[in-house]
Amino acid sequence: MDRFPDVKIAQLRHFVSVVEHGGFKAAAKAVFRSQPALSLSIKELETALGAPLFEKGSHATPTPFGTMLYGEARKLVEHYERTIAAAIDVARVRGGSVRVAAVPSVAHEMLPRAISRFTARYPGIQLHVEDGTAAYIHDRVRSGAIDFGIASASESESALSFTPLIADVMCVVVNSGHALFRQRRVEWSDLSGYLLIGNGTMRALPSAVREAAAQQDDIFIANTTTLLAAVESGVGLTVLPYLAKQRYRDTLRFIPLDAPRIERTVGFVELAGRSLSPAADALRASFVEDINASRFPELVRRLLAAEVDKV
Repeated sequence: MDRFPDVKIAQLRHFVSVVEHGGFKAAAKAVFRSQPALSLSIKELETALGAPLFEKGSHATPTPFGTMLYGEARKLVEHYERTIAAAIDVARVRGGSVRVAAVPSVAHEMLPRAISRFTARYPGIQLHVEDGTAAYIHDRVRSGAIDFGIASASESESALSFTPLIADVMCVVVNSGHALFRQRRVEWSDLSGYLLIGNGTMRALPSAVREAAAQQDDIFIANTTTLLAAVESGVGLTVLPYLAKQRYRDTLRFIPLDAPRIERTVGFVELAGRSLSPAADALRASFVEDINASRFPELVRRLLAAEVDKV
């Protein structure tokens, strides 16, 4: 079997240019090469393929073999140029797509701000955004369905890496008419006498804490907005991280829980040992930039202190 000829894409581009410009002089100018260099490139291509591409004595009349090659070579050159142009757009964050998912407490307020910052800077990027529980996000990252997630860390998960971003604490959420609304301090055991509405966060709590609160799943609401609406309307109370607190809900209070005080750290969940695409990396940086610009960790501490000081 003959060895496959060593043909370079530049040689094919030079050949196509000669045909389309009707001569070597105009083609050399179009591809920014000297005419002798262009002639040498065509000669090397003919040698590699084993047949002449242009009729002898003509300026640029293709041989029958050259005519056959031209159509395929032109398509190959165009495909190559489109591929390289698309790759450059992706590398320079001018094109491509990013898929990200976040836990609801982050998706409600932090995610929109980071996306707004990102899309203003990189308008050519397509974004696909999801929200869900930490377990759901871990599965999506592990399967490659999303580029990265923002959630709590996965225990004993070697396939995933975790980079902390921000921390908050678990709170009991009550409405303005609830007996606990004006309490300065609430412990998990204080919840045992009330109807608790279950959610994905509560199911992930340590079993000892769940037992102390006598937590039941008689009512379970996965969607955070619906869950808070149910608490607001007096269905029961629930437990959520402080970051899940939504603006414009003055009738709800998030009270940090003690004995024990459970802190939750959320951060970037990614495939271990796998780098992000330039666009995904830019979105990730937008989150960090937003956190730093808003001094969010300091803000969370201040808001928590304000909740404890309420009478």
